[in-house]
Amino acid sequence: MTNPKPRLLTGDRPTGRLHLGHYVGSLENRVRLQHQYESFFIIADLHTLTTKPEPQYIKEIPTYIKEIVLDYLSVGIDPDISTIFVQSAVPETYQLNLLFEMLVTVPRLERMPTLKDMARDANMDTMPFGLLGYPVLQAVDILLPRAQVVPVGRDNLSHVELAREMARRFNNLYDEVFPEPEAIIGDVPMLVGTDGQSKMSKSIGNAIYLSDDAETVKQKVMNMYTDPKRLRATDPGTVEGNPVFIYHDAFNTSKAEVDDLKERYRAGKVGDVEVKQKLAVAINNFLEPIREKRAYFLAHPMIPNDVLANGIRRMQAEAKTTMELVREKTGLSYSLDLFVDQVDIFGEYDG
Repeated sequence: MTNPKPRLLTGDRPTGRLHLGHYVGSLENRVRLQHQYESFFIIADLHTLTTKPEPQYIKEIPTYIKEIVLDYLSVGIDPDISTIFVQSAVPETYQLNLLFEMLVTVPRLERMPTLKDMARDANMDTMPFGLLGYPVLQAVDILLPRAQVVPVGRDNLSHVELAREMARRFNNLYDEVFPEPEAIIGDVPMLVGTDGQSKMSKSIGNAIYLSDDAETVKQKVMNMYTDPKRLRATDPGTVEGNPVFIYHDAFNTSKAEVDDLKERYRAGKVGDVEVKQKLAVAINNFLEPIREKRAYFLAHPMIPNDVLANGIRRMQAEAKTTMELVREKTGLSYSLDLFVDQVDIFGEYDG
């Protein structure tokens, strides 16, 4: 008998459509890793509430959940070997979160380096309790399916370390239930936005989405930021750090064409228009197979619906097993049956 594959968990918050930055930074890696690990992909809708609790944002969540499922399937996540599920559809998430909140201190959470940045990015003057507890809920996400590995960038390594501490704390206090998850640390590339000012982001509006049509991609590429010091096509240009060439390196499969463009750009022998036109072609060539799969799933909506329903059922079963172990080890396995059995002794309550 072969050993089962180790379990992996990662995912996304449904705050918008997925873009090329998501593909370069995580999706491409997930498609590869799903063959090495028993993979759980969480659509973490509860996490959106930590920075966007307003009704107008909550109303958008179902739409973005559907978009993410379509994006996952279109880039090659295989539901036959991977589990795609929605965080809030698993009631045990709330139960384990409550217990884990008792196993961590406020000073420990306040040392998390990412929380202040999240509060700042969300324009919050003070940190809500839910945002302070964001890493605890992430630990629940990881440990509820008893995942052993979590792919993260170095900036999120502290969140996996907290999950390891939570697992260790629980196991030492009660008994062995949770593995201490290991981070798969990759040099996760950051794809600069089309504005050249920061990473590609849904909120800033500097993204090329996986679901963009060919004309939209062309328009966005033609408006991309390039070398600000280059005023004419005959001026020698800078390739290093130039967003247009960063994208060429990431998505243009013709290395010879890219090398030629770089050489001519440095020598002032090619204009930005030609460089961008060829980039638009390269990105559209990359996106076309994704678009075709997406169109198929849009024409057959029961497929993504079934994928999500099956994934939720699978995760619900795993979560139920985990919580049965948790209740047994903690002593919280006493149930209402204990009291229901006493009804005949005490008689019916007559008010």
